[in-house]
Amino acid sequence: GSVLFSFLKHKSNNRCGTLCVATERQQSSSRHAGRRMMLSRSIRLLHSNKVLVAARSAGLLPSLSLSPSNIQNETTTTTTTQLQQYRTKKTKTGSRGSRGHGWYTLYRSNRGGRHLQGAYYDRDVSKLQSLNEEVFALGAPEFVYLDISVGSTDEDNNNKDEKKKKVGRVVIQLASAALPTTCANFKALCCATPSPPNSTNNDEGDDEIGYLHTKAHLIDKTVGIAFGDVLHNSGISGKCHPSISSPSTFSFPDEPKVLTHCTQGMVSMLSPGVHSNDSRFLIQIVDDAPHLDGRYVSFGRVVENMDFLMENVVKGVFTKRGRPTVDVKIIGCGVYEEGEDKVAA
Repeated sequence: GSVLFSFLKHKSNNRCGTLCVATERQQSSSRHAGRRMMLSRSIRLLHSNKVLVAARSAGLLPSLSLSPSNIQNETTTTTTTQLQQYRTKKTKTGSRGSRGHGWYTLYRSNRGGRHLQGAYYDRDVSKLQSLNEEVFALGAPEFVYLDISVGSTDEDNNNKDEKKKKVGRVVIQLASAALPTTCANFKALCCATPSPPNSTNNDEGDDEIGYLHTKAHLIDKTVGIAFGDVLHNSGISGKCHPSISSPSTFSFPDEPKVLTHCTQGMVSMLSPGVHSNDSRFLIQIVDDAPHLDGRYVSFGRVVENMDFLMENVVKGVFTKRGRPTVDVKIIGCGVYEEGEDKVAA
């Protein structure tokens, strides 16, 4: 009996000891949590005191006492603003957002960085125009002309639509010294005399290709007027002159893009890709088109009768998704000889 009593007493003591240990651990954890909270508050207060000390040493704040009463009583606007400026300068993160205060005002007044003005905000148009003049001044000047008619040109309705049809001669100066291959292709296509599209003796393979009787297949009033599809007259294809390459070749490689699209009237090859220039070309109608630089090879410029294109083609022709609803056709083209007068038709 004494042995059994001793065993039960020992078990009860162990159980009480276990409960006491658990209670002590809970109290200890709560004490530790309170201590951690007090420690975090002390660290924050110490950090604010360090910031004030550093700001005072930098001369941003007047001499202050670091007692809690003085810190709480110092609520002036000047001190708060100076402290915020110091923190912003120290961390270099800022609190104004990615664009900063007044970004829209800077954007509307043409001030600001690349993220406000776009990819061409620092484009010097006057300098680019002077470079173009230097390129055109190389060598002897060469000129070609395009007689463009706007309106119906059917022979059957010639008498009826004579008043509606408008014809003008556009003179283009070529930069042959800098771009000999591109200009030679353009001149050869202007001098060619192909037969009309509805001619009965138009045999495949025997007909000469050229710009004569071709139409404008696209008028983009924010970029330019596209001509030069000598095969289908719809803009889906083109072919360079056989004298530039072999008769079986449809295109020729790009030449250096020394001319920029920085002024109205620039003439460029309308190529579908790199090193694929054929017969299609573009006449620029806007003052500046930087997105065309590096993509299309510009080889000339309109020097006479650009007003005819702007008034009668750009403003006078209605388009459906860029397609003109009336015929804008080249009814005559050629090359001006040296000393020949360039008189508009």
